[in-house]
Amino acid sequence: MIALSNRVHTYARPNSKEKLIECFTEILGCEILSTPVLAFAFSNGASLSVEFTEDALDEKQARRGAWLELKTDDALALKEKVLAAGLLRVEFSGNDYFYFQAPGGQVFRIASNDER
Repeated sequence: MIALSNRVHTYARPNSKEKLIECFTEILGCEILSTPVLAFAFSNGASLSVEFTEDALDEKQARRGAWLELKTDDALALKEKVLAAGLLRVEFSGNDYFYFQAPGGQVFRIASNDER
């Protein structure tokens, strides 16, 4: 059996660090973990770490990288928080789901916990 784990590592440029921390802690409700790089813990035990480097993809280039999915009990409330924070909505012609770009460039889809 092969399965995708619940740990993700990404890269971002240093100038996005403060806004990225605010996004993950205040909007997504993550806890900051103590690791050699900045890491965030989600309520389900998943984690996402970010390494800051000047040669990371810029935000436009990052939209062509991997897109991640966030599961929540209240997708509408999270969508409203994302929009109120002024984060960029990303349009995808393949479906009607809500996608946004976090500071640093990572794209996320917001999905309800009851979606497969």
